[in-house]
Amino acid sequence: MSDPIGRVSGSGFTDTTDNNQEPNRTEGGFGPGRAPNPSDRHVNVSLKGAIVSMYSPIPDNYKTAIDMIKQPKPSNSFKNKLGRAILWIVNLFKGVKSSKTLSTEEKLDSLRNKKALPLPDNVVNKGRPYSASLGQYANLCGFDSKGMKVDYFYDYKKEPDKDYRQVLFPKGEPRLADIKQNPELQDCWFLSAITATLHTQGTESIERIFSESKTPGNVVIRLGTNLYDVPMGRIASSGGDRFGSNSAPWVVALENAMLIHLSLSEDNPDINNPKAIEVYKRRIQIPLRSANEGVVALRGCSYTGENTGIKKIGLNFTSAQDGYEAISTLLSRGKPVVIGHNGYNQKDVALRDGIAPNHAVTVLEVIPKGFKVLDPYGQVKTLNKESIVDYTMFSIRETDEPDEDYAFTFTKDVDLPEEAQKSIENKEDDF
Repeated sequence: MSDPIGRVSGSGFTDTTDNNQEPNRTEGGFGPGRAPNPSDRHVNVSLKGAIVSMYSPIPDNYKTAIDMIKQPKPSNSFKNKLGRAILWIVNLFKGVKSSKTLSTEEKLDSLRNKKALPLPDNVVNKGRPYSASLGQYANLCGFDSKGMKVDYFYDYKKEPDKDYRQVLFPKGEPRLADIKQNPELQDCWFLSAITATLHTQGTESIERIFSESKTPGNVVIRLGTNLYDVPMGRIASSGGDRFGSNSAPWVVALENAMLIHLSLSEDNPDINNPKAIEVYKRRIQIPLRSANEGVVALRGCSYTGENTGIKKIGLNFTSAQDGYEAISTLLSRGKPVVIGHNGYNQKDVALRDGIAPNHAVTVLEVIPKGFKVLDPYGQVKTLNKESIVDYTMFSIRETDEPDEDYAFTFTKDVDLPEEAQKSIENKEDDF
């Protein structure tokens, strides 16, 4: 489980009236007027089918910083296992459904027929997608660099001309039921951002961020304003460690890209300052992040840069009716909606709702008595209307939409309780 509320790097909340609250961040690595694209001396050449393609390693300063760190190895503590076992029993009595129920032909047709909003033309490294080495992946995953490998989803040597779409989408398209979280990774913020985007913007919103790579076994993925050349397989170690969720191949490939994306989403790290490197290490970890980071990255925008074309929304609600109306309005306008515990009485709320503490879920629809939500563990759950006051809601809107249409978002966020903020800072996960 991971936290959709607290951000490793600062405030746990965003507001539509303050979309640049973290001026030191530039998602996508480099914006206009910032560090240039890597020079030709950094460019590698890949051959496939007699076609020459260029891709770029991670830029020097970031490469050095990543080589200097080793993230904590993902873990699955006894307390977390016990907590999930308790919630399994709770959900058993609540009549939770499998996400496979979202794969009826009628529901799949609905996703196929949705028209996604266009991606902005703001890619920084066109033609030169960033590529990480296995050693860099090891450091970012927290794995032992010895014996690092990729467990590919297919034998690219025997099938060099196999289309990446056949590899990534074995059912022919991305589906909501494709996602199932790995409890060790704690990236529910990203998985819920993916399902929220797919649910509201349709299959096109996911399919379009993938493109062909000329690197055998790889695919090019767009996140934020960058392109990434990543393996179509699981990053693994000889010790049996494997990175990624228990999801379909396209989701794991996205997680591979997000690892690099986070490492380039901070300002140029000061590699001569040990304290700065420690801060950099903490700020790029994959657990316990804001769901809006994932939503914005999938939308092809910089997280805090100016002129992104979107505004982030992060709200707590003082009344159930306010939350009910706000979420209903956003979903009716095709906006992705993710919610997560707001930090108050998390264990009590978890036992009541069957949703783990510090966990993010996608809101699928508003129903008369509450909400249908998709838990990234592959479960469809029902929340009572009154429960929304115990959650923080995340979404986005377009900047060119009339402000009066979003007057309900112009609210003052409340502060996290001290206990919850401490839990976030320490990267604690109750269940």
